[in-house]
Amino acid sequence: MDCGIENMGLIVLSFLVFLKFFKLRRIESITTTAAASGTTSSAPAPAPAPAPAPASSASVADYDVFLSFPGEDSRSGFIDFLRTCLVDAGTRLLEGGWYEDLLVGEKIDPSLSEAIKGCKISIPIFSKNYASSKWCLHDLAYMVECHRTEGQMIFPIFYNVDPSDVRHQRGSYEEAFRRHKKNLDEKTVQRWKEALRKVAELKGWGINKEADGGESKLVKIVVEKVLLELKNNYMDLPKNLVGMDHHVAQMEGLLDANSNGVRVVVIHGMGGIGKTTIAKVIYNKLRQYFECCSFLHDVRAKSKDYNGLVNLQIQLICDIQKRQFCNIVNVDDGIVKVKDAVRGKKVLIVLDNVDEKRQFDMLAGKFNWYGVGSKIIVTTRYEEVLNMLEFMCKRYGLLEACCSYKPPLMDFPNSLQLFSKYAFISNVPSKGYEVLSEKAVSIAAGVPLVLVTIGSSLFGEKDKDLWEEKLKKLEETPHEEVSEKLRISFEALNDKQKQIFLDISCLFIGENKIYPSYMWDECQFDPTDGINALVLKSMIKVGDDNRLWMHDHLRDLGRLIVRKENFSEPWKRSRLWHHEEAFDLLVGHKSDCKCGSCERPRDAHLVNRNKLHGLEQNKSTN
Repeated sequence: MDCGIENMGLIVLSFLVFLKFFKLRRIESITTTAAASGTTSSAPAPAPAPAPAPASSASVADYDVFLSFPGEDSRSGFIDFLRTCLVDAGTRLLEGGWYEDLLVGEKIDPSLSEAIKGCKISIPIFSKNYASSKWCLHDLAYMVECHRTEGQMIFPIFYNVDPSDVRHQRGSYEEAFRRHKKNLDEKTVQRWKEALRKVAELKGWGINKEADGGESKLVKIVVEKVLLELKNNYMDLPKNLVGMDHHVAQMEGLLDANSNGVRVVVIHGMGGIGKTTIAKVIYNKLRQYFECCSFLHDVRAKSKDYNGLVNLQIQLICDIQKRQFCNIVNVDDGIVKVKDAVRGKKVLIVLDNVDEKRQFDMLAGKFNWYGVGSKIIVTTRYEEVLNMLEFMCKRYGLLEACCSYKPPLMDFPNSLQLFSKYAFISNVPSKGYEVLSEKAVSIAAGVPLVLVTIGSSLFGEKDKDLWEEKLKKLEETPHEEVSEKLRISFEALNDKQKQIFLDISCLFIGENKIYPSYMWDECQFDPTDGINALVLKSMIKVGDDNRLWMHDHLRDLGRLIVRKENFSEPWKRSRLWHHEEAFDLLVGHKSDCKCGSCERPRDAHLVNRNKLHGLEQNKSTN
């Protein structure tokens, strides 16, 4: 008898050792996968407390779907069947529930949180046992956070429970929370309740295990929906998003996704401000509420390619009709087929980087083509595109259907956080680099693209002298990637507008526009039209006091263009803005000086600055 008991004890002990080994291998598997993807996480381990901070490190993209269910449901025939079908269909599945039996005080590896965040879809399976699991509730709250910040889709399944019981925590959910309140703080409990409420309000599927054949039919529907969404164009986002909540709230208010009206929202502003990223976040977050979706990248550049607009029309139609191929003869044929594709459907379309209204007309067409609740997002650098769309809406009596959003420059705290994520892989600067980091952030002046490029260029650099050297160089010359991005807007100007832009960037920032306008008028640069064009293209601003303003990075771009005319001999440039160089020119009597030359209109207007100077003297005398 004693021998039997001893043998039984050894069997139980062996089973517990195996179980512990299995759990450790599962954690090790996720950690290894994340490490293989180059992920270094600084997020805290997700104990059943506040969810780990999103976007603290690179998103793990090794899984497509996160399946959330309590451990005691793991032997359910429905869950096992769904799991098998998803894996057989080729999805990379991350499962919850296996860590349900962690010992008291143990934590889940932080890589699991990164893996959940990297999933495109989360599927919580709400059973009568779901709320009893603190880990499931913890994961659910994190899903909601990822849905809000990353646009992750959530497809809830209500297995033998009523969605209203989940939403309002009745029945077994009420009993579970009564137990949780005894062991957990009120803030955590309320966060879990709010997560249940939000997810239960999403469109999902219900199944009664007593229904004949219902489970197999539901599994088929779920797998088809998952495959369809994974096949569709889910937008990849930058690995370290900061300050998106404000943009998302503004855009959701403008789009009014719950309304039945067709609406166009134009995101406009200078290059590098984050227009495309904002559009991607909104697209990922809202796409599951629309019948069809399409995101057309960089319309400006692609429309310049051979058959560019036709290819964009083909992509749009294939996205909307979920087809692999579409034959279009020409742009006019494409317009007809786009109209047929979107007719009566509730669609979400993003036209990224539009620079002409014609592109909108060829791709999006007219509002009356679309089904109720359709939304169109346009990103552009050019305010004139917004003005033309508003005029079109007004002409059709649909002025409220078109609205705009101009993203503000990033504030200092968010700028410092974004910079730190790329320079230090942290939310704050490393000790001893606080002052240097603040200097870098001030150089970036609130432009996300600049913060990312400067932070990335300084990553891993420990020598503070080299930091100083790089920052000094960046103060004088904009980063190549940034200047190339901004130069696109410059190249779109005509010759006269380019000269006005360069004059402002080198000489007239902060000056009343009326004074250089005399000079530009003498040079036949059409200053009124030129200034208006620069304002519409978000390259300058004119204040209420008529003073000219330009963002620091556009200023630096203009000065770099002039500096490149001759790096070593400043007097051979068309413009001088450093007083030392100007003084050397005036007292040196350079025979090969290009400044003040009347040989070309570009140089002629420099001579006329004497006239401008005379006007200012007369004004001060009077």
